[in-house]
Formats: sequence, C-alpha cells, structure tokens
Amino acid sequence: MSEANFIYLSQEDAIRCGAADVPATVADTERTTLLAYQGKAIEAPTATLFWGVPAEKLKNFVGYPSKKRANIHAGYLDDNGVMKVALKNIPSNPDNPINGKGPRASGLVTILDPETGYPIALMDAMVISCMRTGALGAVGVKHLRRPGSRSIGLIGVGPINQAAIACTAEVMPELELAYVYDLNTERAKAFAAEFSRKLNVDVRAVDSAREAVIDADVVIPATNVQTIDDAYIAPDWMKKGSLLVDLSIWDATFETLARADGYVMNSAISMERKTMTPSVMVDRGLAKEEEIIDLGKVIAGETSGRRDDDDVIVYFARGMAIYDVMCGYRVYENALQNSVGEKLSLWQSAFWS
Repeated sequence: MSEANFIYLSQEDAIRCGAADVPATVADTERTTLLAYQGKAIEAPTATLFWGVPAEKLKNFVGYPSKKRANIHAGYLDDNGVMKVALKNIPSNPDNPINGKGPRASGLVTILDPETGYPIALMDAMVISCMRTGALGAVGVKHLRRPGSRSIGLIGVGPINQAAIACTAEVMPELELAYVYDLNTERAKAFAAEFSRKLNVDVRAVDSAREAVIDADVVIPATNVQTIDDAYIAPDWMKKGSLLVDLSIWDATFETLARADGYVMNSAISMERKTMTPSVMVDRGLAKEEEIIDLGKVIAGETSGRRDDDDVIVYFARGMAIYDVMCGYRVYENALQNSVGEKLSLWQSAFWS
C-alpha cells in the first residue's frame, strides 16, 4: 500500500449521515447489547486521565476526583461476520457551560480498518455519544418498565436527557407525561416546552428532584454528580413498580440502590469497571453479582427483567465504546454512500515500512 487515506466528518456532517437518527440509534444500541451478551464484543479497559487535583487524591478514589478529565475508549464488534473496530476520546469539564466555554465535552470517534488498523474515518463524537447514551437508557426502558407505565421523571436537561427523552418516547409509545427538573429553572421550562411540542407529550418542569421522581414510572437522572457522597435520590422517592435508569451513576443513595427488588446491567462487561456501579454495589455487599441480570439475556428472550409488577428495578446503564463502534460505523457507511466528508491523507508514501 503506497498511501493511506481517511474521511473526516464534522459534527454537521455526522448529523447529515444519521448521528442524531433516533430509531437507528436505538436499534444499533439494542443490537450491540445483544452482541455483547453473545460474546461478540470486546471492550478495552477505559483509560481515564484526571487533572487539576493532587496526584495523591487519585489513588483508590471511588467516583470522579476531578471535573477535568479525558476518557479513552476502544471497542470491537463481530456483527454477523462484519468486523467493526473504533476508538473514542472524550475530554470534558462539566463547568464549561457555566464558564461560557461551550459544551461540557468534545470528542472524536476513529473508525479503524479491521485488517490494517489504519484509520478510515474520523468524526465528531459528541452527537453519537450523547445519542447512544440516551438510547442505552431507552433500551432498558423498553424491556424493563412495568406494564401500564405512562410517565417518566428526568433530572437534568442537558444533551444526555435530550437524547434520552427522544429515545424513550421511541420505545414507549404509551408515554403521556414527563416530569423534568434542572438546577436551572428557565432551562427546564424551555426543555419542557420544546419536547412537549416535538413529542406530543405533556412535559412539565417541576421545582425539585423529588417532584420529578415521586410519581414517575421511569426515572432517568443525567447529572454532573461526582461521587456517592452527593447522592440525593432517597428510597422513599421510588414508587412501587418503578424503574430507575442509573444513567449518570451517583444520583441514587446506596440505601436506595440496596432496597431495590432487582438489578439489571446492560452488559456483564460493565462489571470490570471497579469504581462504578454495579461493581461497587457487589464489592460493598449490597448486591450479588449472580443476581444482576444481563440486559442482553432479556433481549434474547432467555429471561425476564422483573419478577413482579410492583418490583423497583435498578438498571445500570454503563456507556461503552462498543456502542460508539456500532453507531459510528453506520454514520461512516452513510457518509461513503452519500459522498459526505473531507478526504484526508494519513500519508502518501509511508516513511517506514
């Protein structure tokens, strides 16, 4: 090979090629969860760099010792014999919006040739990442909500829950009412107005996190909570038969998690993350690993996600690179088909061979 080229897709290009496509993202996310359960996925250990805090604070710290961080992810899928490989990097600082410095995070997805390992596409990661995170919660809602559920409670109205409400409406056609709470009251009201209109659902901004949870059949927090010490969802907030989608990790207290009647994780792979739920739950003796159901097993029809309609279920929705692989590959294929993106050269003639 005398040259190596790849295509670059800006955020606008990625959106043109389906990065924000709700039904496609939900389908990709559900399929990826099933492939992971079937042993057709590989997730590399996440490399996380924190900065802006003393190095000593990083040792044995459960949670996020610093807001300033960069995560490096890599994943592989065998999708019916089609090998899909990609990397994702996400540098972030949740204080960016309040400091007037734009979104909390940026990022890139790099699609790799499975044979050579060379990059074949480089694209904006943020729309893909937010969409697949919201879709990951929605896939849990699809399979784990109590029959007859009509309402959801959202805490936080940033990009993740903007994706989550759209994806949840996709899988929950009976959705009638959504309660939303955000520290920024005006932002919550704007969110409610926008999604009431877009989804034809009664979306109501409420005055507290408790109000968003107490009457909701499905609870989806997506916040910047950093550690379990800041958890705020109390056990008596959760109504019988409700589903807690543990999307942003440290929102529910350990007591709330421990009192749940059942646990589901999106993949057993997530147990390898020792400083996050659900692994922390197991390490602290609050749950047994063998009792945490793999959502892929539910999708495959091999088990049910809940035993009783009155059970409170916690769904540990841990984001992984394998979801970015699947969604990013779809965007890449659409870009090729529609001649979208800028062709760039990695080299025209390799210096080393």
